[in-house]
Amino acid sequence: MNDGAGALGHEVHVRPAVQASWSRAMSSGVRPSLPRAPLLLDHDSLAQLRDDVDWLPHAEQVVRAHASGAVLDGHILALFDHQARMLAATGDPRALDGLADINFRPGALWSEDAVGTNGPGTALATGRAVHIVGAEHFCSRWQGWHCAAAPVRDPLTQEIIGVLDLSGFREKAHPHTLSLATAIAVALEQRLATREAERRVSLLRQFGTLVGRYPTDAILVVDRSGDIIASSASAERVVRRLQASGRDATSALRTMSTDDARSQRLAHWEAPTRGLVRDASHPLIGGTAAVHALHDGRTAIGACLILPNAVVRATAGRSTSKEGPRDHSRPTATRYLLESLRGEAPVLDEVRRFARACARTDLPVLLLGESGTGKEVVAQGIHAASPRADAPFVAVNCAALPRELIESELFGHVSGAFSGARRDGAIGKFEAADGGTLFLDEIGELPPAAQASLLRVLQEGEITRLGATAGRLVDVRIIAATNRDIPTGIAAGLLRDDLYHRLNVLTLSLPPLRERKGDAVLLAQHFLAQARGTVAREFSPAVLQAFACYRWPGNVRELENLVKRLAALAEGPVITEDFLPAALRDASASRGVLHFASASVHGAPSTEHTRDDTTAPHWWHLPDEVSGATLAPSRTSDPVRDALRHRYASLVGAHATMREAAAALGVTRSTLYRRLQRLGLAPGRSVRNSG
Repeated sequence: MNDGAGALGHEVHVRPAVQASWSRAMSSGVRPSLPRAPLLLDHDSLAQLRDDVDWLPHAEQVVRAHASGAVLDGHILALFDHQARMLAATGDPRALDGLADINFRPGALWSEDAVGTNGPGTALATGRAVHIVGAEHFCSRWQGWHCAAAPVRDPLTQEIIGVLDLSGFREKAHPHTLSLATAIAVALEQRLATREAERRVSLLRQFGTLVGRYPTDAILVVDRSGDIIASSASAERVVRRLQASGRDATSALRTMSTDDARSQRLAHWEAPTRGLVRDASHPLIGGTAAVHALHDGRTAIGACLILPNAVVRATAGRSTSKEGPRDHSRPTATRYLLESLRGEAPVLDEVRRFARACARTDLPVLLLGESGTGKEVVAQGIHAASPRADAPFVAVNCAALPRELIESELFGHVSGAFSGARRDGAIGKFEAADGGTLFLDEIGELPPAAQASLLRVLQEGEITRLGATAGRLVDVRIIAATNRDIPTGIAAGLLRDDLYHRLNVLTLSLPPLRERKGDAVLLAQHFLAQARGTVAREFSPAVLQAFACYRWPGNVRELENLVKRLAALAEGPVITEDFLPAALRDASASRGVLHFASASVHGAPSTEHTRDDTTAPHWWHLPDEVSGATLAPSRTSDPVRDALRHRYASLVGAHATMREAAAALGVTRSTLYRRLQRLGLAPGRSVRNSG
């Protein structure tokens, strides 16, 4: 250093690797006078980190095998993770004590940008084995020592996962020290490679089991980096489809079933139950896969992906060849039929009749409705009932298309059309759906330029790939959908009016669930019957009442997700009100108060809660006098609240125990206590006012 000026002198007689490391340390603002390394982890944090590093037990076994007295005379062997945090150390007590003074001990951070040039930190920075001796250390406090460090790489991905370091007194330094550290690191990598081979055997064993169980399905097995290591015969079509899309098959599979499509890790595939993960879809496959994630301890080691045979046939139907027309000899399956639109509301019968009429024509269909009302179910049902049922059905979520790639996604591109384009070009969604149906979901989210291009295709039946000069004729039936208010969208310039008029031939509005009286309960029971891995078999009357009262802003999708949640949380055969979200409980309570008030005003019991007055519990009827219970008048004159208080007081008075009263109401005892408390009633041998 030039008198502390913060710059290296021009004549620095050290190895180039050391000089480069010094420069990096200066750029990071490391002080040469730093007294000790930062101690990042306390005892508990260090223990948690050690548990998370799945290769550490193997490394400690290798270290013990090489930690003889002669090797560690005046030295210690230390293990670091990929962030240069020390995980463990063993060796000569004199060296351990001396190095502890500068925090060269477990829990400390020894990265190059934190403590300057040192063995483990510089090995991580350069990705190479290094030997830093004495004054080559950037900080003066480290210069009484020497460090020989070698990176440890993952045998599967070749990423650096840690560092093995052999450090000791400076006078103990020897040219062979680095060779010894490297040899121990190689021994560790060989042990990890053996573990990886054992994991692969486990994956292949699971693959064999699934092939025997599902002989007609396409099954792929991938390791934790997403690379395909085996596939069934019928899965070869899927791999060819992925490759024909212009993307590497393994690259596409790495993103399958993840929440973050940019992630290249298998961690998103981990299921809390280490079991079956359902509904793992991928646009290149066009169907729903089942993913069996396999684990070694807490580490995901790979997965088996199962595509039902119908989806494989659909994938084959969507395959495109440059040499000839698409082969439609095999059917392209859709997941839904018009019969999949469940419900008994009269308005739904009208929807089905109109959809069947749409299926008999090739005219454009525009589906309107709130999110979650089943627009794609209807679209697939129309396709399945149409003469195009054996041809492709391609769904496109217009809101999910990258703005700069929309036209390429819809119409395809030729070689060199833009930076990153496929060398031999690629087909778009229109060509993929040639002869079949193209479902454009959320069409109102397309930018105006893309809407103009789409309008021309609809008018002329011809697409032009991005970068091409000649057009291509396509035979595609269009079904579009949006949850936007059409007049508002046109007025705001979000939807072209000429595109709307082109699509507005057969327009079908799907009713929200709140307008389908009785369907919420019917659908909930259907979804519960479809749920797997649950002990629940039915809903309590209070839960069904809540379903009937709630407005369901998320429509059928919200209901289905709620039923899945309730089924997963259920601890017995009956799902009770305790597990309902507050919004549903409040909706049910509000509706119940109104019915009670109506009964008290008109002197007649509400029939909303029972199918037959002859079988209704007697406490639903407002008595002239409440026997067996005491009820003080409420502080405010509220006829609705008073009526509800009389009902619950009558209920408790008519039963010997609170458990029996709760069972008669169809709720748990804790729920009944909570309701009484909200009404200002305190239960005992009789109900009394707690206010």
